[in-house]
Amino acid sequence: MTTLTTAATVTIDRLRYTVQIRSVTAELALLPGVNRGDVLIAAGVDVEATPGVDATIELDGGAGAATVITGSVEHVDRRTGGTLVSITDGGAALARKRPSETYNGMPAMQIIRQLAQLADVGTGLITATLQTAAYVADARRTAAQHVVALADHSGAVAAIDGDGRLTVLPWPMGQPTVAMRRDREFTSLTASSHRAQHEFALVGAGGSGVALAPDAWVVNADAVTNADDPSPGRSWWPDPVMRTQTDVDLGNKSATARRASATRRLCAECWLQPARRPGDVVQIQETEHPEHEGPWLITTVRHELRWDRGSTALLGVSGGDTSGLLGDLTGAIGGLL
Repeated sequence: MTTLTTAATVTIDRLRYTVQIRSVTAELALLPGVNRGDVLIAAGVDVEATPGVDATIELDGGAGAATVITGSVEHVDRRTGGTLVSITDGGAALARKRPSETYNGMPAMQIIRQLAQLADVGTGLITATLQTAAYVADARRTAAQHVVALADHSGAVAAIDGDGRLTVLPWPMGQPTVAMRRDREFTSLTASSHRAQHEFALVGAGGSGVALAPDAWVVNADAVTNADDPSPGRSWWPDPVMRTQTDVDLGNKSATARRASATRRLCAECWLQPARRPGDVVQIQETEHPEHEGPWLITTVRHELRWDRGSTALLGVSGGDTSGLLGDLTGAIGGLL
């Protein structure tokens, strides 16, 4: 029988903690959720952490270490039983900013990079195909919410990766990115089915031409949509940011895929799997029921490591068949290059 040895390494400013750690809990979510890790360090250990200093959390489930959070200290609780240090990443920085800016003639991927720069957050791969003649980032939303809105319209999902960078990738992802075995990595697994929710159809408005063309500012009162008329089961969702038929069609295909995906959901618990993150698309092998196989788009992850156990909880929705959506995304991306 093979025994897996779990471990945690937490770096706060220039100090590293390993055996001094009593427990680590890390909760990760797609934006606008905020990734957060709570580290309890034993009483009597010198902890010089102050809010704002750089910090990282690394976990090892016995099959290799992975960086779970790269960010900074959010707050410090000094208790009689030890010191609790809370660490957040770029998601918290984006949530703290409420921009008041107008971006003229910029594609969504460029606006997202500007919003990240405003919050001093690094960026990784940004795939957002929406074109805008003007986008008003008003202070009623946080920078994180603006990023999510732009990603949603582009058929994408936004997350902060293990290195603390903002990433925006096509969603649903289509092909699985991770394979897991039911008999080796899971301790419990539930796949549930749900009714589809009310349908909303995006409706664009505004310019007479494509978003970046000279006539984009000419007023056109016609609704930009191919959706069927509103009905008791379908509502129109006007959004003046959507200015071209191509973008509206892609946004509606993405919305339809999300609505379908939410009808099948995953709730699972595993042995500690620190490499699993929101945005992973998991295929489950050696399952008892075909309904368990997926693929599943992971939306929320909770890692927990204590003296007596290490575990990872996964919540997700169906990845679904997205070949058509991915083809549209590829075509839209090609048009921007």
